[in-house]
Amino acid sequence: MSRVIADFCASVTLEALESERLREVFREVMRQIDFPVVLTDAAGRPYAWREIGIPPEAVTVEMSEALDPRNPPTEGPLAEILRITRALDQKNPPVPMVIAGTDQVVGYVHYGESQLLREVRWVPLVEVAAFFLFIALGFLGFRSAKISEQRFIWVGMAKETAHQLGTPISSLMGWIEVMKDRARPAAAGADGVVLPRPLFDQTVAEMEADLERLNKVAFRFSNVGSEPKRKLGDVVAVVATTVGYVRKRLPRLGRGPVIEERYEDVPELNINAELIEWVIENLLINAVNAVDKPDGRIQVVVERRRESETVEVQVTDNGRGIPAGDHRRVFQPGFTTRQRGWGLGLTLAKRIIEEYHGGRIWVKESHPGRGTTMAISFPI
Repeated sequence: MSRVIADFCASVTLEALESERLREVFREVMRQIDFPVVLTDAAGRPYAWREIGIPPEAVTVEMSEALDPRNPPTEGPLAEILRITRALDQKNPPVPMVIAGTDQVVGYVHYGESQLLREVRWVPLVEVAAFFLFIALGFLGFRSAKISEQRFIWVGMAKETAHQLGTPISSLMGWIEVMKDRARPAAAGADGVVLPRPLFDQTVAEMEADLERLNKVAFRFSNVGSEPKRKLGDVVAVVATTVGYVRKRLPRLGRGPVIEERYEDVPELNINAELIEWVIENLLINAVNAVDKPDGRIQVVVERRRESETVEVQVTDNGRGIPAGDHRRVFQPGFTTRQRGWGLGLTLAKRIIEEYHGGRIWVKESHPGRGTTMAISFPI
């Protein structure tokens, strides 16, 4: 701004300043200015001003020319102009007007900031305030989402617990009813009842299995909320045991996919066998539910990846597949494609694998209508 004013006034001559006509020209030019400015002669007498809150007609030419710089007035419009001039000089040094080709100063330009410039100065502060407001709103939104997610997880965990406990409890109740129905009074003179030996042996075996299942479910859920204990174990044995358990359940599920297994020799891993079994069981049940073809097939593979020094477990099915946009969403709490699902299985699986075992679980490959491969990778 000062450079523009300096260029504007650089060719002013003494005769020009003494010409009332040219002073009027200056005043006309200044009417186009939108920032505070005062023009004074070399002695400091103002003769033109703009945007300082004092109309031009408030001070006549005679009043300005009669001004004694050594004894300035203390009140009136001329005194106010001088006060404003000094205030402008404190913000910006006055720009001298010199005769072209000489060093003779014939006047000064005293200027301030325009309203637009003053408003522009607030823009960075407004932007910073908006940024922090955005961060605050984002934090509140994130916090609200986390609280909502936690509530959903607790509700889902309660339902999942009931679901996990329901099967063995129902089985125990069924065997109790069988015992009541088949029990016969003991011989005369003896207390108690009698069961056929084969039925007794079968009942005890099945009830022991159900109790073991209940104990396993309780152990799994007790380890979800705390750091589980791990020890060196054979992951192939864990996977094979889980495949055997799920294979026995296939007729109950009303499905008949063939489960194929291929295991390589892999080193022992530092794992929690119960939780890994839970993860594999979730992947297998999801695969069974996804297979909707008469020739359904599920392949379970455990192999060593020497290039990355990891052990990888793959569960592949030829079922419905997962759309590409849902590959990451399948691990989010509440996401499910099943009408009666709660969308927690893969969420818990991800926590067990990544947080508790330092591994990785992901959708390795999936094509709608052709099947899905889920993969788990454990560091050696």
